[in-house]
Amino acid sequence: MFCRGFWTRPISAAAYLALCWLLPAASAQELDFAHQVVPILRTHCSECHAGREAQGGFSINGRDLWLESGHVDLQAPMQSYVLERVRSTDSQLRMPPEGHPRLKPEEIRILERWIEGQLSWEPGFSFGPARYSAPLRLAKIQLPEPVGRRQHPLDRLVEEYFTQNDVTWPEPISDAEFMRRVSLDLVGLLPTPETLQTFLDDRQSGKRTQLIDRLLSEQTSYAEHWLTFYNDLLRNDYSGTGFITGGRRQISGWLYAALVDNVPFDQFAQQLIAPSGADSQGFGDGIRWRGEVSAGQSVEIQFAQSVSQAFLGINLKCASCHDSFVDDWKLADAYNFAAIYAERPLELHRCDKPTGELAQAGWLFPELGQIDASLTRQQRLQQLATLITQPDNGRFSRTIVNR
Repeated sequence: MFCRGFWTRPISAAAYLALCWLLPAASAQELDFAHQVVPILRTHCSECHAGREAQGGFSINGRDLWLESGHVDLQAPMQSYVLERVRSTDSQLRMPPEGHPRLKPEEIRILERWIEGQLSWEPGFSFGPARYSAPLRLAKIQLPEPVGRRQHPLDRLVEEYFTQNDVTWPEPISDAEFMRRVSLDLVGLLPTPETLQTFLDDRQSGKRTQLIDRLLSEQTSYAEHWLTFYNDLLRNDYSGTGFITGGRRQISGWLYAALVDNVPFDQFAQQLIAPSGADSQGFGDGIRWRGEVSAGQSVEIQFAQSVSQAFLGINLKCASCHDSFVDDWKLADAYNFAAIYAERPLELHRCDKPTGELAQAGWLFPELGQIDASLTRQQRLQQLATLITQPDNGRFSRTIVNR
């Protein structure tokens, strides 16, 4: 037998045991994370603290989240809060809670050794579910050949799907149903009885296309209807928080004119992200709160949250306080995005505690281009507007299409 690889000659079992008893126990670094630590956490903790669950604000999905939680203390590992909870006999304090099996003493000892060993973690491992992330660039679609009268690209794609999945085409809706749906969608109003009857009496084959064109030409009705959608998307309020101190501006006049004039959506977004005048500036400026505010409520962080949510479909709210446990965005991602807007040095705050680290202006997809942090704020915003709306950024077009 050999003892820990120090001996080059076989020795007796008794001598082996004696020598191993004299040697220190296996260090925390020698724990097999995947086979010793993970099974304990998966069995006893994952139901409430893994995947998308983070009860009590505690997620076990990654090492950084353990450290951010304050539940472990690498300076005094044996006094870590998480160990206090799993050791406790108090029914109100113990973890796992009543109704769940307790950790065995040997399982607690493994966790102690693991935390003593500075919380070793296998690179790339997470308890969170694998998430699909669409490629940034839009795919080039090879359209199927048209079948019968179905010439439209969408019809051709649907036809192929229906054929492959043995789905029968539904019957076309009636003219009355069509007029109701398209009128509510485009102008938000039902047709008058007289308008409906005229449409029903019309026997032209292209009357549905003509109806769509007519409704789209009603610029005022179209703008008034879609103003509601964009007020919600762009957080454009008419009164309330932020107006008290003059720290918030409406963009209603600009927004209404943009809808009436049918401004192309890429230009629409650019004017909101990098406004050239005060009319569209209120979107990016957000709310200037009175008194003390949390780091996540600053106007710079609001800018990062608003732009990413509205135009990229990305929620940076969790990552504005700590590395997110519901997606892959990090605290630095949110602060670097906010630094594009900032006119002052922006220090990262983790759960409202300053880290001493300064943000560097940068956006979320540097593979599509970078922000030059040395430029003025207006120039950085213009760079960001161009990067977000460039054709290679499929995230921008997918987001508004899905909305």
